[in-house]
Amino acid sequence: MQDSARSALLALQPALTLDVLALVADSVICTDEDGRIMVFNQAAEESFGYSVCEVIGQPVEMLLPQRDRAEHVHHVRNFALGGGSANRLMGHRREVRGRRKNGEEFPAEAMVSRRTIDGRTILTVVVRDITERKELEELREAVAGELAHRMRNLLSVVNSLVSLSAASAVNVEEFKKSLTGRLAALAKTQSALITKQQSTNLRELFLAELAQYETPTGANVAVEVPTISVGPRAAQILTLAVHELATNSAKYGALGSPNGRVVVTSALKGKGDKGQLFIKWREAGGPPVKPPERQGFGTTLITQVLAKSLRADVAMEYRPEGLICRMTLPMAEVEADR
Repeated sequence: MQDSARSALLALQPALTLDVLALVADSVICTDEDGRIMVFNQAAEESFGYSVCEVIGQPVEMLLPQRDRAEHVHHVRNFALGGGSANRLMGHRREVRGRRKNGEEFPAEAMVSRRTIDGRTILTVVVRDITERKELEELREAVAGELAHRMRNLLSVVNSLVSLSAASAVNVEEFKKSLTGRLAALAKTQSALITKQQSTNLRELFLAELAQYETPTGANVAVEVPTISVGPRAAQILTLAVHELATNSAKYGALGSPNGRVVVTSALKGKGDKGQLFIKWREAGGPPVKPPERQGFGTTLITQVLAKSLRADVAMEYRPEGLICRMTLPMAEVEADR
């Protein structure tokens, strides 16, 4: 290559480097050995919320939570004082946290490298925001926990159904028929929790879950709920909550007692975006109820899932005569077209 062509290419290097850095999806941040920011690529601007002008010459610790800054200064400065070129994964065996301009923290993977250029030590940090991956991991853990919990509940429910069917049957054939019907209803509910894709209505939702617990006369279950249209997402979450209420009732409350009864009522107040749905689950005739010494997984699931997913208010009243659960949900979160 001719010297003139080579010189021209060398002259283009700074511009080409900046153009390439702009294409990199991960945040790339270069600092001097004192931790002052020298390079801040476009991905870093988007991830951290700062413009280049705001960070150039500033200490890189501004991109970290306050609690991590002193430790970061210690480790990175020691790394900068080392000899020659080197690479190191930051936060080995612990999570690295970044801090955006708005104060929000996020989990990250980071690799720091050390190079000597023209007698100066330059540190380059490549930061990858792993917020989405962490959320997926947390979701998988939550689903695994819920599946394990549901399986334990399912086995408990099946045991209750066998006992209830046997107690009310006069012969083997009747026992077989009643048990088969209840197991079919249980299977239908479990399938709905997983595969529900079309809208349903609130009354069907409660009836489908409670059908498996009904006595031959149906006197132990009353669903006084109108046919309010419920969208797929709300149906799945409400079915989950009703499942927990019914399961707990069969294990400890009215549905597990020969004289027990569950009554579900609902009411609508307001219209449009201000409309609210009030649901009341009331148990009676079961064993005396005492407030639990600690909040179980089922209660936590009901209150937290409804609150976070449907912006619902949930109140549990442990009255001696029976449990009362009140749910208040914005209709905007419940309707089928939302």
